[in-house]
Amino acid sequence: METATILFFSATASFLFLCVGIVMGWVGKQFMHDYFYSKEEMQAMHPEMYDGDGMIINEELLSVRFIEEESDETFDA
Repeated sequence: METATILFFSATASFLFLCVGIVMGWVGKQFMHDYFYSKEEMQAMHPEMYDGDGMIINEELLSVRFIEEESDETFDA
């Protein structure tokens, strides 16, 4: 074969592989983005937010916060 023919087929094959790689990369990136970031799923909640049957508690919840009062650092024993 002539050098020009080999060069033509090599350049054409390289260009086609480049185009296929770009398209596959673009499709793969979109698939991974949809899989990781846009997936419609229920976010996992803390176990105390579920009732005994595994359903989400849909009522007003109360919370308690304990505040540690200042303690006297000098302790007479």
